[in-house]
Amino acid sequence: MERVIHQFRLTLAGARPWIVAAIIVAAGLSLYFAAQGVRYWQASGNNSSVRDQIARLERATGPQLEDIEEQEARLEATRLRLENLHRLFVYPATDTLMSIVSDIAGDVGLDLVSMTAEEVKAEPRGDHQYQVRPISVIMDGPTANVQEFLAILYDRVPVVVASRARMVNLDTSPSTQLQLRFYLSPEPLPEEGDDTAG
Repeated sequence: MERVIHQFRLTLAGARPWIVAAIIVAAGLSLYFAAQGVRYWQASGNNSSVRDQIARLERATGPQLEDIEEQEARLEATRLRLENLHRLFVYPATDTLMSIVSDIAGDVGLDLVSMTAEEVKAEPRGDHQYQVRPISVIMDGPTANVQEFLAILYDRVPVVVASRARMVNLDTSPSTQLQLRFYLSPEPLPEEGDDTAG
C-alpha cells in the first residue's frame, strides 16, 4: 500500500501543476455530486413520508369536495322522497277522498249506494299519530269488482285501510259494505319525558 501511495506521489511530482489541480477539482466534484445524490435520495424518502402524512391529515380533517357534493345530492334526494311521502298523507278535504272513492267505484262497475264520512279521530301507530278519516261505503256489484276497486284504491291512495267488510246476497245481487280508514297528517309522537307535550 505504501508503494502505491509513493508511486502516486512520484507521478504527481512529475506532472505539471495544472494536471494536479484538474485531478483535485475532479475528485472534489465527484465527492460533491455524490453528496448531492445522497441528499436527493434522503429528500425523496422524506417527501414520500410527508405525502403519506398529508394524505392522513386529509382523511382525518374531513371528506373531500367530491364526497361533500355526493352527500348533498343524497340529502336532496332524501328530502324529495320525504316531500313525496308527505304528499301521500295530504288530502285537503273529505270531499276529495269521497270523490276518489266514487270515481274508482264507477270505473270498476260498482254501483255506489251510499257513502258516509265519519268523524276524524286521532290514532297513534308506531312513533306517529295520524288523523284517521273513516268513510263507510255500500256498493252493489260482484265481489271480483270489489277486489279490483280495493286494488286500485290502494294504488291511488296508499294511506287507506279497509278495516271492515261485510258482503250480502252473494248469490243474487251482491252488496258490499266497507269501512275505509284514511290515515292523514302524520305527526311524530312526543318522546317520554318531553315537556313540550304538556
